[in-house]
Amino acid sequence: MKMSCRHVIVFGVLILGLAGARAQESGPTVGVVDPLKGGMLPGDTNALARKAGAAFAKRDWKAAREAYEEMLKVEPVNALAWANLGAVEKQAGNLNASLECFEQSVRFNPSLVQSWISLGLTYSERGDMYKALSSLARAVHEDPTDARAHNYLAIVANKFGWGATAQAEFEKAIALKPDYGIAYFNLALTHLDQKPPQVELARRRYEQAIKLGVEKDEIVERKLKEEP
Repeated sequence: MKMSCRHVIVFGVLILGLAGARAQESGPTVGVVDPLKGGMLPGDTNALARKAGAAFAKRDWKAAREAYEEMLKVEPVNALAWANLGAVEKQAGNLNASLECFEQSVRFNPSLVQSWISLGLTYSERGDMYKALSSLARAVHEDPTDARAHNYLAIVANKFGWGATAQAEFEKAIALKPDYGIAYFNLALTHLDQKPPQVELARRRYEQAIKLGVEKDEIVERKLKEEP
């Protein structure tokens, strides 16, 4: 039985780009942006950014949406504002609206890696796997050092049945981010999906994932015990 790789993601806002600071992750988050590549939010919108951030934290999607829409009135081509609006729409459950926002974001700033990742994940959720693959490959192209881009590209490649490609991308993610527990877990799954299963390799990767804080998985543990 083929097991699906874990796709753990929390869409976050990118508002810290406005001050030239780097956003801090809280768990596996799409929302970390390099200001040099991601650009800035529109000028003179700090108050709106604070309002949007507070609304996002409270899960007040209406208020957050309104704040980002006001920013886009100031600067309609601002890629970071579009990306943040996409994150809001995604959290609000508006898949098509979030997709349109991420598409606008990469249109106005093709180097914004997190928008390519978000776009690829949203295409994947909609079931448009070829566009998901293309978007995530573009994310890797824009920043080959982004471990999450490699992890998510591997997940989509695995869905196409490209096990060797998926393994290679998971390995790249781990090499770039040695404490990336979910990538170890996903790599363990691809080893178990091999015919015959690469049990010992899977066990090592799985144990490393657990050490790094990934929750134990009953199906994986049973599979590891069943295999000789």
